[in-house]
Amino acid sequence: MSGCEQGLSGTVLHHKSIAVNSMNRRLPAGILTVIVLSLAAGCGEAGQNKYTAKAEVESTPKTEVEEPVAATPDGAPSVELLTAVYPSLDPETLRETAASGLWEVNQGTAYGYLTPDGRYLIQGDLVDLQTGESLTEQRRNESRKSVVDQFDADQMISFAPKGETKHDLYIFTDVDCGYCRKLHRELDDYLAKGIAIHYLFYPRSGPGSASFKTAESVWCADDRQAALTRAKANQSVEPKQCDNPIMAQYMAGQQVGLRGTPMILLADGTAINGYMPAARLEERLKAEGL
Repeated sequence: MSGCEQGLSGTVLHHKSIAVNSMNRRLPAGILTVIVLSLAAGCGEAGQNKYTAKAEVESTPKTEVEEPVAATPDGAPSVELLTAVYPSLDPETLRETAASGLWEVNQGTAYGYLTPDGRYLIQGDLVDLQTGESLTEQRRNESRKSVVDQFDADQMISFAPKGETKHDLYIFTDVDCGYCRKLHRELDDYLAKGIAIHYLFYPRSGPGSASFKTAESVWCADDRQAALTRAKANQSVEPKQCDNPIMAQYMAGQQVGLRGTPMILLADGTAINGYMPAARLEERLKAEGL
């Protein structure tokens, strides 16, 4: 992938035995279950306005001064091999897990686990076999929530119920996505159930595309809600330019591991990939206490 750092990729491993690297060594049975997951590292080019200024990385000339070694927690394994293979990983994300001897490291929503000697990296989900819960998915939820929390209310296009707001949904949307349009056509069904919708843009065709420019025009419109509804109805929107958060939201979509639109995030960061009718969504929100 041009312009992107290599990310963590999934490997099939099972709880009966875990194949490690090419030496085919195995850990004792029943320690953990590792489930396949492959997530690419996000990459995007920051825009030049107040919304994306925080995301810009300032380039500085290299000097001969040796950079300080990143701090790692007490008792953590050596990260020398890890950072040599994955130079974009931040060793300061290293975190002890509930599984004895395994240390968590992540890049966005891609997670891996480092063995005590720092030599082997297990890529995938860490599952508690007693409870059936994915400890990794819980951590992904936290990561996704932290990304969305970077956006204030005035940096999203929101539709709120007339009465009490019982639930909040954060939806990455594309004005040209069929199921995004279907969800928006049924907006009143969600609002009637006390579900507030907060939209963030993710033009799938990328920066500079017609969809991306339409998203910018929607944001710059005098009435953003009306302009978004027109765009999702395949009606024209007056082209406009202004400072806007579209690039920042596009980059955020990559950071949360978005694979398609719509992507619905619940208040705790739980992801629902794709469209879900209001009635089913309400049932799930009630069941999860969100």
